[in-house]
Amino acid sequence: MRILILIAIGLLLYVIIGNLLRRNKPPTPKLSTEKMVKCRHCDLHILEQEAIQSGDDYYCSQEHLESHHQSK
Repeated sequence: MRILILIAIGLLLYVIIGNLLRRNKPPTPKLSTEKMVKCRHCDLHILEQEAIQSGDDYYCSQEHLESHHQSK
C-alpha cells in the first residue's frame, strides 16, 4: 500500500514539475517572411525593403545602381 502511495506522489510531482518547466520556456522566434530580391549588378540577395529599386530591377547599393546605368 505504501508503494502505491509513493508512486502516486511521484507521478503527481512529475506532472506538476513538467508543467512548470514547459510554462517557463521562452517563446520561439517567428521566422521572417520578408521578400528577398537579387541585385541586378552583383546577384547578392537582400531584403526588398533594404534594396534600391529602379524600374523592375533591384540593387544592393547606390554604387551598383549607378554603375549599371553607366554601362548601358
